[in-house]
Order: sequence, then C-alpha cells, then structure tokens
Amino acid sequence: MSLKEIYSKAKNGEDSLNSKNSNPKEVFLKEKESCEGPFYHIMGNINDSSLIEIDNLFAVADNLSIKNAHRHKKILLALSILGPLISVVFFLYFEGEIHGMILLCTILIGILYLIHRQSNRLDCHRKYLEYRVLAETLRAQFFLSIKGSKVQVAEIMPWFIKQGIPWIGEILKTLPLDEVKETKDIIYFWVFDQKAYHEGALLKAEAKRERQKKITKMAIYLTVSAYIIGLIFETIMYVHSPDVEAHLIRLGLKIIIGFMSVSTIFLESYYGKMSLSETINDHKRMIALYTKIGKDILKKGETEEILLYLANQFLIENSTWYAYQSKNKAELVF
Repeated sequence: MSLKEIYSKAKNGEDSLNSKNSNPKEVFLKEKESCEGPFYHIMGNINDSSLIEIDNLFAVADNLSIKNAHRHKKILLALSILGPLISVVFFLYFEGEIHGMILLCTILIGILYLIHRQSNRLDCHRKYLEYRVLAETLRAQFFLSIKGSKVQVAEIMPWFIKQGIPWIGEILKTLPLDEVKETKDIIYFWVFDQKAYHEGALLKAEAKRERQKKITKMAIYLTVSAYIIGLIFETIMYVHSPDVEAHLIRLGLKIIIGFMSVSTIFLESYYGKMSLSETINDHKRMIALYTKIGKDILKKGETEEILLYLANQFLIENSTWYAYQSKNKAELVF
C-alpha cells in the first residue's frame, strides 16, 4: 500500500474509526467485517464448527496484522528518510548559502508532519502488534482445541498481555470450546511448520543486520577518511599557502562529514526500529523450543502435558515479542 493510499483512507474516515480514543475491540470487529483477503488458515480440512470459527478469526487477525505491518514499515521508512534529508537541506542552506533550500526545507518539514499525523490517526503500529498477538493466541487455542483440550487460552495468557491488551482476552472468551468430533495430530502443523517459519525468518533478520553493519562501517570509514583529508589539506594550507579555493574544499569536506552523520541518524531511526538483535534472539529461542517439543512428542506422543507446556512457552514468547516491538513506533526524527 502506497503512502498516497494511506492518506486517502485516512481522509475517507478510517482515521476517525481507528482513533486512539476508540475501543480497540470495537475497531477490530468493525475492520473484521470489511476485511478482504488473501486469508491464510491454520489448517485445511476442518469440519468442527468451533474450530472453523477459531480458524476464520485467526485468518482475519493475521490478514489485518500483515496489512498494518506493511503500512507501518512504509511510514517508518518515509519518516526515517525525510528527517535526515531535512537536516541535509538545511545544512546546504546554512553552510552552502543556497538560499532557495530554506523553502525546500519548509516543504519537507510540512510533509514530515503530515505523514506523522496520518501515522497517529491510522494507528497502524498498535494494530499491527495487537492483531498479531490475537492471531497467535488463536493459533494456540486452535491447536489445543483440536487435541480435545478444554483449556481456554484466555486463562493462561501472560499477565502482561491480560493487563496490557485486555480486549484480546474478551475476544477469546467468546469462542465456542465445544468437544471436537475428531482429534488430529498437530506436530506437523504447529511444531514443524512453525520451526520452518522461524528458520526462514531468522535468515532474513540476520541478512538485515549484516546490511546494517556494512552501511555503518562504510559511514565510519568515509567519515574518518574525510577527517584525514581535512587534516592533510589544512596542513598543506598552513605550510605552503597554495592559491586554491580553500572555502570550496572545506565546504565539500563539511558536506561529506555532515552526510555521514545524517546517515547514522537514518540507521538508528530505521534499522534501530526493527529491533534486529531482539528479533534474531527471538527466532533462535523459538527454533530451540520447537526442536525440544518435536523430540518430546516423538518420544512420548502428543500428550496434554507437552502441549500445555508448548502453549505456555509460545504465549510467553509472543508477549516478549510484543514488549520489545512496542518501542518501535514511528517517530519524528531530525
């Protein structure tokens, strides 16, 4: 979804619907009615009506979370670029005495403000996180229910989620927990599939962290090089006083150093908001958890004790993810 589409939706009234003053549960239920695919389901070939209801609700929460994640990341990227860009433009105005740059700087500040304002109105960061938490708790409820367990996930959620996002528990408590007609093995759908997902996600997160490290190193090398060149230049000027346009060379060095400083602001405001270290550790823990559970199930079978242990650890990790991602809301950066 483009930023233009985001603006259009906000102007059409979605911003008032999703206002922070609105009830999050009511917002979700209204968005649920108008939600359009694609939908991804936990399992296929489900016949029990209670499981179908859980699965359908999961598909909606998953869909809405993904859509809001895409919006949030686009807005985050736009703010992360515009903030440092404004600093560069103002630097050119102030140091380069390019007077027209002050007008461009004013326009960019206006655009930055509008994007940030729309971000708050769309509330996509909150919805991305809370809808994902809802989807994952529904996943846990589905797998417990399909094994015939009467445990209600709303009762075993971590206290942090119960208190922080109470509407999720309210949604979960409305779900029917009827006895299923036919239980199914879930090791492939929950344990192996989720392990494979985290292994793939781990590779992507590590690739992003390596990209961040390379850009950071390049910025450091260029900054140090600019300082060394500046030192050599000033030494030559002091010793020989050559007939050159010294102010232009100094301006060029200032621009290089300023640009490198601004690039570090971008890295912090964009890659820093991804919590890559926490995300990587999160994926590693989940891979280890699913590896352990897979071995336990192969030895002892899909016992209720093992599945409840998995559900509890799964919900704890889900709340941990929510906790560190909550800090990554898109903000104004200059």
